[in-house]
Amino acid sequence: MPKRRVLLAGVLLSLGVLLWPGCTPMSNRLYVERHPEYRGINRVAIFLERWPIYRQLKRGGEMHEDFIDQNTPFLNAWERARRLPPRAVDVLDVDDRLMGELLLEAFRRKGYQPFIARLPSPGVETPATLMARYLVLDPGVDAFLFCFYSPTLYFASAEKVPSGRGWRSYTIKEIVRRLNPGGEGVIWAGPHARNAPPDSITHAFVYLSMSLFRARDNRLLWAVAGSQVRGRMRVLVWGCPPEPTQENYWADVTVIRRLMINNLRCRLRYLIPDSF
Repeated sequence: MPKRRVLLAGVLLSLGVLLWPGCTPMSNRLYVERHPEYRGINRVAIFLERWPIYRQLKRGGEMHEDFIDQNTPFLNAWERARRLPPRAVDVLDVDDRLMGELLLEAFRRKGYQPFIARLPSPGVETPATLMARYLVLDPGVDAFLFCFYSPTLYFASAEKVPSGRGWRSYTIKEIVRRLNPGGEGVIWAGPHARNAPPDSITHAFVYLSMSLFRARDNRLLWAVAGSQVRGRMRVLVWGCPPEPTQENYWADVTVIRRLMINNLRCRLRYLIPDSF
């Protein structure tokens, strides 16, 4: 009896080995045929720009309202924001270096070869002009990602918000010390702000606006603007930490920063499509 089982297992294993190479392309065939525009996208140049809540683009608009298109003002295109969310401050802890690392990590996990692109620019640029200029230097680029990011923390009470939030960013440590002088942490309130303790925070989040253009013809492949998406993407991101809760909990600088980063890392995993 044992010999028969061994023989049967060997036959099944051999059959699996023979069928596997044929099954894989067959399973992806329809998928690839439906999205031919994504073929050959490997080397991705990333242009990254921070969007503090106290600034706005010169042509107006909010990050979550409009997708980045070829003519969106991108570099050196800021003016002072005309209105600010009453409880929000810009968080300095999430900067270009950290954001770049997270984007590179996310794209590599999806099978791309990403890199951060930089061009000296004395004036306002757009994705169209930046792509044209960069392709002269590196014609081997397959696609360009343009990304605005905005790390934002919300106080439970607008009265506790620092007066300088209209022109500067704050570290998480500064925020903690403002709400809890001499302390090492604050309450991260689960309930809505109107029910939260006054010396607490209610949310800390990195907002994103991203668009990926194919290099050879500047075609928009996919885009994100707040909760809006366009193109072939997975958008089931509501399970990313921290989970919704009705409980208050204690959070120090390390915890707040880690929650912001882990939430962003999780969302990028869903938002960026696989390379094929």
